[in-house]
Amino acid sequence: VFTVPPKISNISSDITVNEGSNVTLVCMANGRPEPVITWRHLTPTGREFEGEEEYLEILGITREQSGKYECKAANEVASADVKQVRVTVNYPPTITESKSNEAATGRQALLRCEASAVPTPDFEWYRDDTRINSANGLEIKSTGSQSLLVVANVTEEHYGNYTCVAANKLGVTNASLYLYSK
Repeated sequence: VFTVPPKISNISSDITVNEGSNVTLVCMANGRPEPVITWRHLTPTGREFEGEEEYLEILGITREQSGKYECKAANEVASADVKQVRVTVNYPPTITESKSNEAATGRQALLRCEASAVPTPDFEWYRDDTRINSANGLEIKSTGSQSLLVVANVTEEHYGNYTCVAANKLGVTNASLYLYSK
C-alpha cells in the first residue's frame, strides 16, 4: 500500500457577496489515505468547522463572517496542505458617530460624521436642503469611514442644523448634527 501526502487540488476563489447571501466554499484535496478536510475562519475567535468535508456552507452571511477562511487537508502521511479564501461581505452604511459641536464666532469649527460600510461610503453634507460644497470657508474632508465638515471662520449664519449623508451601492443613511454658538 503506497501513501501520498495531502494536496489541495481545487479551492474557491476569493469572493465578494452582499450581507444575507448564502455562500458555499469548496476545497478539494487528494492524498492517500483520503485527507480529512477542515475549514477555519481566521479570526481571533475563529472556530474550526469540523467534518464539513469539501464544502463549507454559510447561510445568510453577516458582516462579522467576512475575512479569510482556511482550508486544511490532513492525513497521517505528511504535514497538512493549507490554503486560504478571502470572503468580502458588502453591507449598507450605518452611521456610528455624528458629533455636534459648539464654536465661538471668529473661530474654526468641526462637525464629524463616521459610518461603517463596505464598500467604503461616500459622504455628502447638507444645510437645510442645500448640498454643501467645499467653498466659501467650508471644507469637507472625507477619509475612509469618516467625514469632517470644517468651518474656517464661524459667523452667526453658520449656526444651526446640518445633515451628514453616507451612501454606498447598497444603501443610504443620514444623521443630523448641530453647530451651536458658544
